[in-house]
Amino acid sequence: MELIIAGLEMKILFSLLAFSFFIYWCINEKIGLQICLTILISIWVVLNYRQLNIQWNKWPGFSWVFIAIVFVGYILSRDKLESLLLKGGFRIYMVSTAVISFLMILYRPDFVIVIPAGFFLGMGLGYNLNKKYVGFKSACILQKKKLTMYLILFSRFVTGILVLVLIFFRVEKIINNIPENQNIFLYTFLCAAFMGFWVSIAAPWLFEKLRLTSSPTGNQNTGQK
Repeated sequence: MELIIAGLEMKILFSLLAFSFFIYWCINEKIGLQICLTILISIWVVLNYRQLNIQWNKWPGFSWVFIAIVFVGYILSRDKLESLLLKGGFRIYMVSTAVISFLMILYRPDFVIVIPAGFFLGMGLGYNLNKKYVGFKSACILQKKKLTMYLILFSRFVTGILVLVLIFFRVEKIINNIPENQNIFLYTFLCAAFMGFWVSIAAPWLFEKLRLTSSPTGNQNTGQK
C-alpha cells in the first residue's frame, strides 16, 4: 500500500512538473521557474524520506505537508531571496544554483535522487543564461490575435515536450547499458541537468529561431545592458 501511495505521489508531482514547463514556455517564465524548482525540491524530499528507515516516514501525508511548507516558505521569503540574488548579480545567481544542487547530492548520492538535483541545476543555470543572452519572454506573445496566439503557444509546448520526451527515452536507453560501477550517478546527474537546460534555455532559443515569439524576427530584448 505504501508503495502505491509513493507511486501516486510521484506521478502527481511529475504531472505538476510538466505543468510548470507549460507555465515557463507559454505564460510567464519567472513563475514557471519558481514552480518548477519548488516541485523539484519536493520530488527530492519525497524520494529521500521514502528511503529513510524511521517511523514518521510511514505517514503518506508527510510529503504533501512538506510541499505545502516549501510553497508557503517561498512565498513569504521570495522577495528577500530574489533581492539578495539580484544584488549579487549574474555570478552569485549561477554559483548559488550550483551550490544548492550539489548540496542535494551530497546529502544522499543515490541513482534516483540525483535526477531532481541535476534538473534543478540545469533549470537554474539555463534561466539565468536565458535572461542574459537570449531574452525569451513567454508572455510577450499575448499581444497577437487569439487564434495565432493559441497556435503559437500550442506549438511551443508540443515542441518542448516532444524533444524532452525524446531526450528522456534516449537517456534511459543509454543509462540501462551502463554498469552500476562506471560513474552511473554522474552520468545520470549530467543527463538530468541537460534536460533542465533544454527546458530553461535551449527550447526558448529554438522558439526564437522558429519565430514562435512576439515578432517575425524574434524577441529583440536580449537582457544585456
